[in-house]
Amino acid sequence: MHTMDAQAVTRVTAGLLRGIHEEGVIAYHGVPFAQPPVEPLRFRSPLPPEPWQGVKDASRPGPASYQFNSANQGEVERIVRDIDPGVPGIMAWPGYTNATYRHNHAAEDCLYLDMWVPESAPHRGLPVYVYYHGGANAVSSGSFALERGANLAREANVIVVRPNYRLGALGWVHFGLLAGDLPEAVNLGVQDQLAALKWVHENVVAFGGDPENITVGGESAGATAVSHLLTNPNAHPYFRRAVLQSLSPFNLWCTQQRSEAVTVARMYLDLLGLYNPSRLQDVDPNRFLAVQNVLTRYFPPDHHLAWPPLGAVVDENWVPQVPALHLSENVAAKPGLEVAIGFAKDEWQFFRGHSETVRHGSRQDVLRVMEQVFGADGAEEVYRRMHELHPGHLPGRLLSDIMSFEFFKLPSLAIARNLSAQRIPVHLFQFSYDLPGLDGRLRAVHTGDIPFLFRNHSERDLAWWPAFDGADRGEVRRVSARMGELYASFIRSGRPGAGWPRFDAANGNVLWFGRSVEPRPGLLKREGDIFQENGFGTVRAVEDALVENVRDALANTSATCGLPRGG
Repeated sequence: MHTMDAQAVTRVTAGLLRGIHEEGVIAYHGVPFAQPPVEPLRFRSPLPPEPWQGVKDASRPGPASYQFNSANQGEVERIVRDIDPGVPGIMAWPGYTNATYRHNHAAEDCLYLDMWVPESAPHRGLPVYVYYHGGANAVSSGSFALERGANLAREANVIVVRPNYRLGALGWVHFGLLAGDLPEAVNLGVQDQLAALKWVHENVVAFGGDPENITVGGESAGATAVSHLLTNPNAHPYFRRAVLQSLSPFNLWCTQQRSEAVTVARMYLDLLGLYNPSRLQDVDPNRFLAVQNVLTRYFPPDHHLAWPPLGAVVDENWVPQVPALHLSENVAAKPGLEVAIGFAKDEWQFFRGHSETVRHGSRQDVLRVMEQVFGADGAEEVYRRMHELHPGHLPGRLLSDIMSFEFFKLPSLAIARNLSAQRIPVHLFQFSYDLPGLDGRLRAVHTGDIPFLFRNHSERDLAWWPAFDGADRGEVRRVSARMGELYASFIRSGRPGAGWPRFDAANGNVLWFGRSVEPRPGLLKREGDIFQENGFGTVRAVEDALVENVRDALANTSATCGLPRGG
């Protein structure tokens, strides 16, 4: 039920907002934290919102960032065929069209956030959780149903904020690195994420929040967003602690070096038939989506463990260092930091739909994929050792085990070891609840933890994620209550208590988050030893191998897709 009354009206810097009572909270939807990045503001840094007159209605979410969806699918496919008739259809990744990620209300005018405030909120002092959505910097939004903040806000007594940010080429292709008239078009998605955080810090007291008790969090690409904030000293005054869920520095949304970002920007211009970047202001946004899908088709995941990245680029203003390298090797610059890090037992199963090798591959198929990271000898040895550890796993599942560790768990453990050595409190969890839907093949999969942590486990909620089909609803609620309270305790105070002890290199404590929720010292030691003993136990070792892979793939693809440039 939705109702409005005077209690739901509050003043922010730009004017009055009227929220709505829903699910036991006061929700404020579609709140502008920046001016619409459209027309002359396309490819410009976010600007503060213009003041408005009267009371702005905040009862409905704003548009999602422009993205591939069922509303524009036909037009994007037509443009893809015009660009390259040889592209075999449209690739689901990174442009989902299934119901889970369908955001038909999408527009370039997207810089809005949603906020959920407990109805029983005091006039001041509530903890605040600013959570960035995932989606490979290509899909989803701050209004994604499974990450709805009402239940978490009400049951944990915290304010939950979920901002949008620009996606795809509009936020993550760095045309400002090329000569032209768009110097601000570098790390625009990162700029949006920081602008939203600044807005919350400046305005949350009006909602009863404590601006000095803000936790930033995110899952997948959203965790990468948090890693950028941790790396940027200019962001440090605006938050106190951080939650990183399913952080991977080695994926499509990874942080790039400048040379790779320049190459990707030039590839976009080539495929758009442009010479001058200033002409990008006039391009139909569906053309950007078409180029994104064409380029993704040139990088089949079983042949390149690299894609044309839709990620941040190292620059002096917004991302001064590669975050995973910095956080795993250097001294943390933010005093008083507290960190929680989570990953899923079977992260890589989420990507099985894009990998024939994970689904049906033979041992030789798997080794060919692994050689891109480990080389021929390393691939053989890692495969042999992991097979000894998991003798019942078929080759495709073994590849999933290996990539789940190397792409997600290894960087998380490396960051945790480095931060804990500096006496920074770090708490780790592994989502380990094997989900029965889709014939059980996804198991404890990437994103499977979200309904538990946000406490969104009604029938309507779980219908969004077929992996939950057949799950025992009572058990899901019990696990959610137990893990959800530990998660909320960290958000509120950074101290979840004895039920979730701190990690350090000696104890190797990882919280098992499955049908039971319990600390398990040394949970990942055996896998870690395999990679360490084969020279791939650090973020830098994997980063170096994959940077070479990206460079080779981009060089080959540039020759393939280079088109005559137009005006």
